[in-house]
Amino acid sequence: MLLVTLAFIVLLLTGMPVAFAIGISGFLFFLQNPNLPVTIPIQLSISQTQNFALLAVPMFILAGNLMNGAGITRRLLDLSNVLVGHMRGSLAQVNVLLSTLMGGVSGSCIADAAMETRMLGPEMIRRGYSKGYTVAVNVWTSLITPIIPPGIGFILYGTVGQVSIGRLFAGGVLPGLLLTVAYMGAVAIDSKMKGFEPGREKRPSLKEIAATVTHSFWALMFPIALLFGLRAGVFTPSEIGSFAVFYAFFVGLLAHKDLTWSEFKEVTRTTTSDVGAVMFLIALSAIFGYGITWERIPEVIAEFMLGISGSNPYVLLSIIVAFLIIAGMFVDEEV
Repeated sequence: MLLVTLAFIVLLLTGMPVAFAIGISGFLFFLQNPNLPVTIPIQLSISQTQNFALLAVPMFILAGNLMNGAGITRRLLDLSNVLVGHMRGSLAQVNVLLSTLMGGVSGSCIADAAMETRMLGPEMIRRGYSKGYTVAVNVWTSLITPIIPPGIGFILYGTVGQVSIGRLFAGGVLPGLLLTVAYMGAVAIDSKMKGFEPGREKRPSLKEIAATVTHSFWALMFPIALLFGLRAGVFTPSEIGSFAVFYAFFVGLLAHKDLTWSEFKEVTRTTTSDVGAVMFLIALSAIFGYGITWERIPEVIAEFMLGISGSNPYVLLSIIVAFLIIAGMFVDEEV
């Protein structure tokens, strides 16, 4: 397994896409073990995707892209501007709040970072924010998005670990909101030190807030409907994905009337590419995972960590968090 791990690291360092790095290094394990049939990798790749609950993944990706095409993102940006535009470093604060609101729409930190970089990045630089600060704000705030439901990582983890996806969704709300408060506090302190000025001269009136919330009503109702549907047992994880697509299509076509035919074709093209990338990762990860299970790597790592921590839960938790931080530098949460 050492050769497989080294091959995986080398392939990542050469810039190879993660899916191919996982698949190639995993196939090396079978070449090292001639007793294992070489047909197993093919069977594993196919069987890994034959999970009914995974239907929620492409559905949520399609729903997120539909909501971008339906004008929901723009309305959430308007709401963010109204709520925090009067604060120092207003555009950075808008970035934080928009990532929080996008958590109920997108569920992907990569999609959120890409969207906010295009929408807010140029304007932040034009108003005097440095490029480094702009990038830092866009990247760090995007971490809020996959924590607040519906996060794709929750669906994958719940499917693999046999954990209630509804409970995972509900459990992500409070940490996501706490992270939002922490980031807004950090931006406020940093903006005061750097002398960033507010984007608005005065606080918004209650009438202005109410009008903007009404304008964004369908977007704000989406995460509430998802949580209620799952926790009340109305939908299964796969069914809630289909409901999300129907909801997004309804909002874009009938409520907002922003979803044109050309926009729908672009949404379909983008979704096909995104779904293909995610499912390809899931399929090839089964090859790598088989070798890890065969060599009893999880048991070895667990015994090693318990030996270091001495059964102290805080030390063990610190080791796990450190491992996840390092692993997260190279692998997206959807892997």
